[in-house]
Formats: sequence, structure tokens, C-alpha cells
Amino acid sequence: MAPKTKKQFEDIRIEKKQQIINAALKLFANYGFHETSISKIAKEAWMSKGLLYNYFESKEALLREIMAEFSETIMNLMNPDHDDEITSKEMEDFFTLIIDLLKSNKEQWKLYHQISMQHGVTEILMEEAFLLKMGKNQQLIYKYFAERFDNPGLEMFIFSSMFKGFSLLYVFSETDIPDEITNEFKKRLKEMFIKQKK
Repeated sequence: MAPKTKKQFEDIRIEKKQQIINAALKLFANYGFHETSISKIAKEAWMSKGLLYNYFESKEALLREIMAEFSETIMNLMNPDHDDEITSKEMEDFFTLIIDLLKSNKEQWKLYHQISMQHGVTEILMEEAFLLKMGKNQQLIYKYFAERFDNPGLEMFIFSSMFKGFSLLYVFSETDIPDEITNEFKKRLKEMFIKQKK
């Protein structure tokens, strides 16, 4: 058997890292961040604790990676060309794509929400490098609103509140929200927030 190439080793590393993230996401959401040990995560990920530490230096670093990955998923939909500008067309597409993502990954979104609402999680996410990364995303979204609205802070707050509220209702609802309601919500978001630059 031929030795593994550099690319094969990198692919294995990416796969193992994702395996750890998936295990931690599930455990943090279901048992709580503070109640979940590194040992439990390693067991859930089918690997030794020592191997897990090769990927993440701590449980806190793992939590920050999970939440950063979640944020990046959203930003990749909102700014797919990564050109540091969200256009009106990109924002319009985002409303469709994000709701499609909610539908297809309902359980995963539920886990993210469960983690973000836990006591003490916000404080762990206050690490400087994490805040810097998230701050860039917030600035990009703020720029979109500043170029289109007289009170961008308020509009961004309303946008964020509406979307977070809808996503919470959508993933925790006992029954599926009908497509008619989802489509009407999407239409309303577009009416409220899709504008050309001033």
C-alpha cells in the first residue's frame, strides 16, 4: 500500500476535526456546556482524549469553533463572493437560502440555539480573537443597513430579532410551519429590508 499523500493527511485531519465538532455540538446542546467533559466528547467522537487535544486545546476553544462555524455558514450565504460587500441581490437571495437551510438542517439549528441560550456561554465567547472575527461579520452587515437606511442600528436590530425569533419558532415548533407562512415571512423580510443604496 502506497504511503498517504499530504492531501490525504489533510483530508483525514479535516474529517477528524468535524467529527469532534459534531460530537461536541450534540453533547453541549443535550447535556449543557458545563456538564460536558472533554472525555465525554472524545468518547462520542470515537477517539482518545489525547488525540482530541491535537485538534482543540480546550473545551472553550471547541465551543468558539462551533459558534464561529455557525456564523460563517450564515455569512457565506449572505456574502457568497466574500468581497466585503453585501448587495441587495445577495440579501434577497439570503432570505431564501437561509430558510431552505433551516428546513434541511432543523436538528442542527436546534442544537445551536440550545447552546447559545445556556448560562455562561456568552462569557466564554468573549475571547478577543473570536470577538474580532465576529465583529468583522457584524460590521459587514451593519454596512449593508447603513447604506440603505436612515437608522441602520435600529433596522439591523429589527432584522436580527425577526430572524432569530422565526428560526427559534421554526426549529422548536411541535409541528412544521406551513410553507405558506414561511413564504409570506420571506416576502415580508424582502419588503422590509431589500433596498438599493441611498
